[in-house]
Amino acid sequence: MPKQKPANTKVQSKSKTPAPRREASKPQAPTFNARIEGINYDILEELTGYAVRRAQLSIYADFTASLGAFDITPQRFSSLVIISNNPGISQTRLAEVMGIARSGVVAIIDNFEQAGLLERQDAGDRRSYNLHLTKEGQKQLEKYKQAVKEHDDRVSQQLTVKERQQLRALLGKLCMEAK
Repeated sequence: MPKQKPANTKVQSKSKTPAPRREASKPQAPTFNARIEGINYDILEELTGYAVRRAQLSIYADFTASLGAFDITPQRFSSLVIISNNPGISQTRLAEVMGIARSGVVAIIDNFEQAGLLERQDAGDRRSYNLHLTKEGQKQLEKYKQAVKEHDDRVSQQLTVKERQQLRALLGKLCMEAK
């Protein structure tokens, strides 16, 4: 859901020859190769965080290719799912659940509100709003869920169902708070 550019914006060129016009193209997902032949990775091969990050980059590239046409990022998708399953959640609580700054949530919510996917409802405090998906938001979310399921199946196709469960459990252990 791209922002519109102001209508009267002109850029003055210092050169007298106009720049060649480029054809508008669809943004391409960055290609990512998690392992490049002939590169010595040294200690990186032993680091859990490095392995997780490389996997995340690869998964994100596929997600972007799969849902880019919808202009949905993993963060936006997660926000819609949380709001859908927790009607009336506040923006502050959503930020906490998502692990992002409140200003980041406001930008996401503004975007969804402009697209007609959600609405803010007054929570009795003019600084706080309860969030609810609209009927159109629910409809779009179902479409996004299907695309995300297909994406997830594709990126984890090398794993058995048991291995997928085990991987999620192990990653969950990495997310536990330090005691």
